[in-house]
Order: sequence, then C-alpha cells, then structure tokens
Amino acid sequence: MHVHGSSVARGVLLLLCLALAACAAERPLVERLEQDDWVPTTFQVVSMGGQYAAPTAVFVLRLEDASGRRLVVEGTVEIDPQPRLVDGRWAEEGGSAARSGVFSSSAVDYFGGQGGRPSLAGQFTLSTDGAPVYRINLPRTTLSAER
Repeated sequence: MHVHGSSVARGVLLLLCLALAACAAERPLVERLEQDDWVPTTFQVVSMGGQYAAPTAVFVLRLEDASGRRLVVEGTVEIDPQPRLVDGRWAEEGGSAARSGVFSSSAVDYFGGQGGRPSLAGQFTLSTDGAPVYRINLPRTTLSAER
C-alpha cells in the first residue's frame, strides 16, 4: 500500500507542476499596471543582445508594441553561483510620454549556453520613481552577440 500511495502523491505532484507550467506559459510578455491591476499589452521582443564575461552577463532587451512605442531594457546579471539581477535600467520611447526608470527581478534564470549562445528568462518589474509601471514575463530568450 505504501508504494501505491507514493505513486499517487507523485502523480498529483506531476499534475500540479504541469498546471503551473501551463499557467506560466499563458502570461503575457508585458503587462502594464493600471489601477492596481496588471493589464496585458501588445509589446513583442524585437531583439535581445548581450554578452557573458564571468561572473556577469549584460543584456539589452528591445520591445515594441503595435502603436510603435518602444521599451529598451538594459541589465546586468551576476552568476555567483545563482543568477541575480544587480543592475537594471529601462526607457520608453514613442507614444504620448517618454518614461524611464530602474527595474528589479525576484526571479531570473541564466542558461550558460555551453556550445551555443547564453539565454535569460525571468520576471522583471519596471518602475518610475518607485512606482511599478510594467512587468515583463520573459520566457527563455537567447542573447544575440549584438548589444
């Protein structure tokens, strides 16, 4: 009976993990904070460039939305041994107002790129004067050699 209970628990755990992964995949790439609610935007990745020089990786993420607004997000991730964001700035261009600020991340993943280019993934909160403006839910994205 112990073996059966153990396999049932593993099955439940597997289903839970699959459900969480499915929910994460459905998150919009970029969300804007409006009246305490995160609202999806139409921003798409235009490019993601960067370089790794132990123990840090620097990156520039460029996004654009359907109306021509652009977000430029520049950051530095330190890998020691777990990746963590140590510096981040962003700017919005186009549209009715130009904004800029800093960004933070509670979750960032770095994939070393052995045999290929490294890649990053994570969730980033872009803020202006301490107030959140955008949230980026970046799936694993390969860094091109260009910054």
